[in-house]
Amino acid sequence: MKSTLVRLVIGVALVAGGLRVSSVLAQTEGKTLPTLLIKGDVVALDTNDPSAALLKVKDRYGFETPIFLTPETKILQGEEPVTAASLTEGTAVEVEYNFDINTAKRHAVSVKLPIPPEVGVEETVTDVVAPASAEEPATEVAPVAESAAPAAEAAETLEAVEAEVEATVEAMVNDAEQSEADAMVEEVTAEVLEAAEAATEEEVAP
Repeated sequence: MKSTLVRLVIGVALVAGGLRVSSVLAQTEGKTLPTLLIKGDVVALDTNDPSAALLKVKDRYGFETPIFLTPETKILQGEEPVTAASLTEGTAVEVEYNFDINTAKRHAVSVKLPIPPEVGVEETVTDVVAPASAEEPATEVAPVAESAAPAAEAAETLEAVEAEVEATVEAMVNDAEQSEADAMVEEVTAEVLEAAEAATEEEVAP
């Protein structure tokens, strides 16, 4: 009778622990990975692994970010799809990517290249703007445009860093919950084994 009771308690403890772990894993896998954006220039493209080429992008502050290109990654120049061969060193790109909190790797969703300017359009714009421009207005407007661009890029970089930090914190919290669940299962198992040993001693005692 006591042996049957001990087996029953052990079974309940293992089932409870398994349900707890499954719940934590389901919550982690069910979350959608955040999509982040980085703007910069191509440093290098490592294609030694065709299934996951590694693209390195350097932003205007000099930081290099490694991002993996998967078969699902869309590489576009304007609206036209292009191949990874277009990602040569020094090419300006905008990369949307996901940050995987489990592997701490970045996977590109899309890579956008700028559209090369047409010669005819560039000459027309120059002809129209040049006569109307004056030396003093040009001197005043240029610093404003230059100061606005770094501020916008700095804000985008800060948002990307905050998103990665938030994802890392969530992973740490999930790991803590997993550890707590394992500790609870071990504690219950130890108590059950102790009770089983005590019951066995009573049965053996004359």
